[in-house]
Amino acid sequence: MIITLARSHFGRMILKYLIPVKLSLGILPQDWLLEKYNLVEYRNVVLALKSGDLRLLRAALDEHEDRFLRSGVYLVLEKLELQVYQRLLKKIYIIQKQKDPSKAHQIKLEVIIKALKWLEIDMDSDEVECIVVILIHKNLVKGYFAHKSKVVVLSKQDPFPKLNGKPVGS
Repeated sequence: MIITLARSHFGRMILKYLIPVKLSLGILPQDWLLEKYNLVEYRNVVLALKSGDLRLLRAALDEHEDRFLRSGVYLVLEKLELQVYQRLLKKIYIIQKQKDPSKAHQIKLEVIIKALKWLEIDMDSDEVECIVVILIHKNLVKGYFAHKSKVVVLSKQDPFPKLNGKPVGS
């Protein structure tokens, strides 16, 4: 019993630091693992990454800020915002592809702004443009930003590359 408890505690201590690192590499933990080691503070972070919900990520970071700061993982988790933006763009792309497959690779900036407003995140077009350019620069999105027409033009082949165990921007 004591050995099992020690293993569980030791496993929790390791996972407390390993999970944020794995998340930054695009590797999401299973829910049962978070339950088993009582690391449920990461549940909404994982859900935000899966769903592209920036509001959920920010709420999770706010709710567990003290715990994450004490552990020294807060900044690693905060950098996950770019992956959440990538997922949001991917969702917009999928919806557009269902409506009009021929124009799915062109996402108007105003559509991204509307999606963010729906998530109750107020950003102007310059901020959103900057985020899109950073996503492209960090190779989270393949494509380019057409500044004059305010359109993100995605690559027709693999516009959302997987991280494959590489840190964002490498």
